[in-house]
Amino acid sequence: MKYSACIDMMFAYKDFYDRFSEVKRCGIDTVEFWKWSNKDLSRVCEELQKNSQNLSIFNIDCRDEKLSYDLSRGILNSGRKNELIEAFGESVEAYRKLSAHGMIVLIGETRDDISKEQQDENILECLLAVKPYAEKENINLFVEPLNATDRKNYYMPYSKPLFDILEKVDSKNVKMLFDIYHQQMTEGHLIESIDAQISRIGHFHVADCPGRHEPGTGEINYPNVISHIATLPYDGYVGLEYRATRDDCFTLGFLDEVRV
Repeated sequence: MKYSACIDMMFAYKDFYDRFSEVKRCGIDTVEFWKWSNKDLSRVCEELQKNSQNLSIFNIDCRDEKLSYDLSRGILNSGRKNELIEAFGESVEAYRKLSAHGMIVLIGETRDDISKEQQDENILECLLAVKPYAEKENINLFVEPLNATDRKNYYMPYSKPLFDILEKVDSKNVKMLFDIYHQQMTEGHLIESIDAQISRIGHFHVADCPGRHEPGTGEINYPNVISHIATLPYDGYVGLEYRATRDDCFTLGFLDEVRV
């Protein structure tokens, strides 16, 4: 199993560019983060090379501040496919420079002015619009459901409706980011959902529930869940995206129980 540490959440007491070496010191060879537009990409590249690290994922983003903010909330269910393609084009530059593995795409907040059916259609149309670009560049896009408790009014927090849309998109480059914390908050039945959807899952995130802290602090049986994922046809990353309650490096000890 391959692990990556989200350095927008972990080691937050350190300067951002010092977090790479902290992650390496703790035995993790891959990092991930959210936005790229607010970072010095040359410095990121330098830190990755200096620490012999890889970058797994970052959010699809752009330099325009307004669109960057909207992307961080999600624009798929609003049908803003031209802006999605524009942001994809800008993000490709960062993707190539940093040799990333994938980009996160968020869905958006529920629109009261259009029907659920139209929002579902908008998501499908956006993903179909960006699909040929992703396939041409061989770039992975991971669409992420978020729970509607932490992200009030988030559209499509459940995994099954997104899975159904991804079946229609039918691309090896457009998959789901299955955040175990978010899905436990939303629907539970983790192993059952993962089994049913593994062919369309491209990345996992872990944090315990409640609180979004390190595994072992809440109700999720991570040794069972991760050991089960290891038996499935999955070769992507498991991203560590949590707020540690103790020393960040110490919290990685849970991997000793599940390291497979």
